[in-house]
Amino acid sequence: MFRAIRIYRFQRSLTLLIKISLLTTISLLASACNSLTPVAHSEPPAPTAPSVALVLGGGGAKGFAHVGVIKALEENGITPTLVVGTSVGSIIGSVYASGYTAARLEHLALTTADSELTDFTLSNQGIIAGIKLRDFINTQVMQQPIEDLPIAFAAVAAEKHTLKKAVFTTGDTGLAVQASSSVPKVFIAPRIPAKIGKKYIDGGVVSLVPVDSARDLGADIVIAVDVTAPNTKNKSADSFNTALTAITSLSSFWSLLENSFIANANASPNGLANNRSTKMRLERDRADIVIIPEVGHLSSLDSSQRRALIAAGEQAANKQMIAIKQLIADKTQSLYPE
Repeated sequence: MFRAIRIYRFQRSLTLLIKISLLTTISLLASACNSLTPVAHSEPPAPTAPSVALVLGGGGAKGFAHVGVIKALEENGITPTLVVGTSVGSIIGSVYASGYTAARLEHLALTTADSELTDFTLSNQGIIAGIKLRDFINTQVMQQPIEDLPIAFAAVAAEKHTLKKAVFTTGDTGLAVQASSSVPKVFIAPRIPAKIGKKYIDGGVVSLVPVDSARDLGADIVIAVDVTAPNTKNKSADSFNTALTAITSLSSFWSLLENSFIANANASPNGLANNRSTKMRLERDRADIVIIPEVGHLSSLDSSQRRALIAAGEQAANKQMIAIKQLIADKTQSLYPE
């Protein structure tokens, strides 16, 4: 009888253990299933404002006017979602896209010496190596690659041998800017990828104000800045600037960069040069807003006039501010009606 009782108790204990084991297994399976089941991520919030691209064109030291445009936009609460730059536009645009405020950008523009950007060399490919420019940009953007910059950024260059436009939206920021700013026969064309890739030259050869690139990257609104407009003020400044060119062209980083569009205009027979110039102007005019600072009377080769160039950019942008705000409001309403 005692043996039967022991067997009975054993069976009950075994049953209880089995139940506990089953419950534990079920619990573990449930937990595993929960962990394996894809989490239902909520959709990213729909945009509530249109994508605004700020396109900064080439133009040597006249590009300091870009800083003034950025100042005016910031003062009016307008931050672009994309910055696209050619040549000097890529220099200023990359630093701005890295998170610089307008005030910090202006300070950098006013205090950076030509010697920080210019590394002369003896080569049949050019007289500026471009390494200083690359390293300067990477230092300013804290070594961030293009794809990690707080504001989306693109640098426009041209493949040296085919003159095919290249738009860099990823990779080494300084290297892309170096390529975008490598004036033919002045700067040694860098390779991208470094050392093994194709050679690239100044984007001003193919797209001086890269509006189409901004459109291709999805911009709803394109605000373009052209600092190469001809002088609209007194002509006496032209002769002064011509003389100044001869004095400064061998020592100033910006005077060498200025060759970007001067040299390109004379690089081919008149018919081809004029045709290329016309295409570039038409591209610029495809922007929604075109800001043209009055910088023709200022020396694009004289870095001492940086404050005047910045002021001219700010003034030109403020003249367009009502139109810019209205365009953003209209586009917002059409894309995201309440």
